[in-house]
Amino acid sequence: MCGRVCASGQVCSGGTCVTSCAAGLSDCGGSCRDLQSDRGHCGVCGRVCASGQVCSAGACVTSCATGLNDCSGSCRDLQSDRGHCGMCGRVCASGQVCSGGTCVVSCTAGLTNCSGSCRDVQNDRAHCGMCGRACATGQVCAAGMCVTSCTAGLTDCGGSCRDVQSDNANCGACGRACAAGQVCSAGACVTSCAAGQTNCTGSCRDLQSDRAHCGACGRVCASGQRCSSGVCVTSCATGQTDCSGSCRDLQTDRAHCGACGRVCASGQVCSAGACVVSCVAGQTNCSGTCRDLTSDGAHCGACGRACAAGQVCSGSACVVSCATGQTDCSGSCRDLQTDRTNCGACGRACASGQVCSAGACVVSCATGQTNCSGTCRDPTSDEAHCGMCGRACASGQVCSNSACVVSCATGQTNCSGTCRDLRNDRTNCGACGRVCASGQVCANSACVVSCATGQTNCSGTCRDLTSDRTNCGACGRVCASGQVCANSACVVSCATGQTNCSGTCRDLQTDNNHCGACGRVCATGTLCSNGSCALTCGAGITNCSGTCRDLTSDRANCGACGRACGSLQTCRASVCVNL
Repeated sequence: MCGRVCASGQVCSGGTCVTSCAAGLSDCGGSCRDLQSDRGHCGVCGRVCASGQVCSAGACVTSCATGLNDCSGSCRDLQSDRGHCGMCGRVCASGQVCSGGTCVVSCTAGLTNCSGSCRDVQNDRAHCGMCGRACATGQVCAAGMCVTSCTAGLTDCGGSCRDVQSDNANCGACGRACAAGQVCSAGACVTSCAAGQTNCTGSCRDLQSDRAHCGACGRVCASGQRCSSGVCVTSCATGQTDCSGSCRDLQTDRAHCGACGRVCASGQVCSAGACVVSCVAGQTNCSGTCRDLTSDGAHCGACGRACAAGQVCSGSACVVSCATGQTDCSGSCRDLQTDRTNCGACGRACASGQVCSAGACVVSCATGQTNCSGTCRDPTSDEAHCGMCGRACASGQVCSNSACVVSCATGQTNCSGTCRDLRNDRTNCGACGRVCASGQVCANSACVVSCATGQTNCSGTCRDLTSDRTNCGACGRVCASGQVCANSACVVSCATGQTNCSGTCRDLQTDNNHCGACGRVCATGTLCSNGSCALTCGAGITNCSGTCRDLTSDRANCGACGRACGSLQTCRASVCVNL
């Protein structure tokens, strides 16, 4: 008040006589001054700005920087200045601070009380990292550190690095503030945050990757750390990239699509590192990001449904560990045999135009597989792409011969929801998840260099083209529904002397894997002769690659092992004759 003189050794700060100035203010001849905005003490005590100038960030300029307002020659932040809160000259009462342009008792989460002003010490260049620490001329404040320029994904708004995608006071552009009750999401003022984001004091934040709000609003990661899956870590997990202190998935993040800071246009989403109009088959648009709900730990089964700490997402459900045949890649269960963003190893992405087949990036899918949005899938057994891309089987079902069924057909095994033939599947050879080495194929449940006589290598799997309904007569030739494969031809029913075993015609008298009955496999060292497993073949029968054959009448082995008669021929007395 007029005439109230402070005692010797005291200064005047905030209308009160105190022993020393509060943080952020300087003692100029017994008066506490803000050298960042006081035009009579601009930058240093006693430096007066010329007529027509104002003091902005400690320098005399013609006009205030973006985000500040000219209040009688002093540039003020009306969002946080308790002497000009919401408008010039509006002073907050004793004990109050200014937050978001309103006088309140304490600062909101994410802001710090610096001498009665709520400050964001993560990006305020006058209070960078802590109250009163001002950045030097030409520097800005980014993640609580003074730097020469803002990092990728942030914008210099009047000396403060701001994320214009989520900053309520700088939404879409510096100085564009959202109205009361609105929040900033993807650079636009909206009524509420999109799925997967949280309203933190008027700003939509991704608590999974925002280092200033990691796991919870206002939880700031320490210097040198970044935020990964809601936890502060020293380095990003496999498959994620450090973008200005936040771990980002460049394959799906529309604000960092393919590279840090590359933002997809309005109406677009990020899929496989490219901005596209809509998500590919098998993925779902979750607030502008394409997500695989079958394996994404942050969107498991539905957008925004995050698995608890220590859990991963497998088959759209949160589980403690991944199912057989899948690998935990930063909290998401991935099939390294077919996932083009994790091909052969977590984080190994295939180049544009390539797909992932058997753990290797190739130009196109192998025979018998289909390109489903850049991933090679076997529609005859893939639970998420059963019969066609994107057709997922219901909970409790598996995919067998391109159809969703309650359980696998005879001769097949349920491997993490997919029906597999352990006798010839090179990615599940003899047991679920047992993968044959490069150059090997799977024959009779064992990894071998080449297929046995009478079988053909179809994309790394040994197949009997005479009886396999998914490879009938040729690799990849699938018999229609209701048909079986007999003597390399698709027919309605099996020929005389053969039995339909799960859609494949088998000779129960000689088939080592179906001896006497479908699915009855002879032990190692024995052969199937006349429907019984024996040490050797019976009289008049020949051992052809582990199966006893009658060369006098077997049209697939007529006169010699592997010598097949033509489509319209039969075998009589070891000779192929026309029907």
